Amino acid sequence: MTTQLVKLSRIAGWIAISLGIIHTANTWFVIDDIANMNRGWQGIFLYMYVATGLACLLAGGGMLMSVSSSIRNLKIAHHIYLISAIFMLFLGIGAPLAMRTNPFGYIALAVGVFATSIALLRYRQNLLYEPNH
Repeated sequence: MTTQLVKLSRIAGWIAISLGIIHTANTWFVIDDIANMNRGWQGIFLYMYVATGLACLLAGGGMLMSVSSSIRNLKIAHHIYLISAIFMLFLGIGAPLAMRTNPFGYIALAVGVFATSIALLRYRQNLLYEPNH
């Protein structure tokens, strides 16, 4: 895999991890808003809020793991990256639909599109430069 694809893959992974950290850390700031919600919705909202942050962390972690020097040229690394990128894309598609006024939703969508594009480039390069057996 070219160094440019490794760098782009790392950038996408670190952006996803950063979104996850920001989202999870922001939980402390939305607790007051959650207290004003209907009692039946408080637990659901808190769970989904934390789960979304952790999901971004998981997607970013998968992307970064796939570019580690020990496995980056294996097929499984490309699969891990693709699955993580598509997972981030699904998070990004759902975020603006659920929260039209939240700019982080659109950032998540952009990261998902960027990461999925990188995943497709990785597959394209792998097909072009893989020796035929």
